[in-house]
Amino acid sequence: MKRFIKIASAVLLLACPSIALKAHAQSTEESWEQAKKQAQTEKKLIFVDLYFTGCMPCAQMDKDVFPDPKVAAVLSKDFVTFKSDILKEEIGKKLCMKYGVTGFPTFLFLNSDGKVIDIESGFQSVEQLTALLQNAKEAAKKGVFKKYSPQIEEKEYPEFYAQAYLANKRNVSFETADAYLKAQPSLTAEVPFVIITGLRIGRQYDDFYLKNAKQLYKDYGSGSVSNHVFTILQRKKKEFEKTNDLAGFKKLLEEMKPLYSAEDWTKFEGILLKDFGATKTANNPYTLQK
Repeated sequence: MKRFIKIASAVLLLACPSIALKAHAQSTEESWEQAKKQAQTEKKLIFVDLYFTGCMPCAQMDKDVFPDPKVAAVLSKDFVTFKSDILKEEIGKKLCMKYGVTGFPTFLFLNSDGKVIDIESGFQSVEQLTALLQNAKEAAKKGVFKKYSPQIEEKEYPEFYAQAYLANKRNVSFETADAYLKAQPSLTAEVPFVIITGLRIGRQYDDFYLKNAKQLYKDYGSGSVSNHVFTILQRKKKEFEKTNDLAGFKKLLEEMKPLYSAEDWTKFEGILLKDFGATKTANNPYTLQK
């Protein structure tokens, strides 16, 4: 399975590593706090799997990846694992809200204090997940963390955003989100960032996002940023097609290339350039438009 599945799963809307990651009987805020305390006591990192029943890439991770001896060995030795169904469990919903999660499965790599080392989404092969786990260990040793605050503070979020995740009220008008964002001193701060990414705010913020994509990638991790950039590039393609400006579109793609691995970029570039200029119709119901 390739990285394309990560993007496909992103637009749809895991404790012990043995045969598969086992979910708690009920993943609650109390069990989440217990996982963090266990990590502190055992001096381990935390691996979180946010999934939902019926998610095919999630099920494939359970079937083919987590049972692998190489993956299980690393998780058992160096990580406390935590799994939550984001459609059924409140802590899963709150973690999704905290990090503006849109694609599943999403994996959080944290230290015992709740500081984010990295976030990645979509199906990961044994080799890819093993590499991510190793990279997380190395980054934590160096004290390299993302910009997210370590705790979930619901009062930090505007009501419309909290309700989008906690009550599945995602039909937020562009005007509501736009009014909040325009009142913020910095759109690169954590809460504005997760609102733009988590609610997939539309064209009016595309240029800002692309201009700051490399810094956002550094501050908040690869998963959310690279997925959102791909969505924006799909919209941008239509704009460049209107003037048949293939050279201009290729220049934009070249600027975004550093956000992706060489393997991923080969696939993504092919997808974005395929049939440039051809007539096609695509609507994204999760995108807020004015």
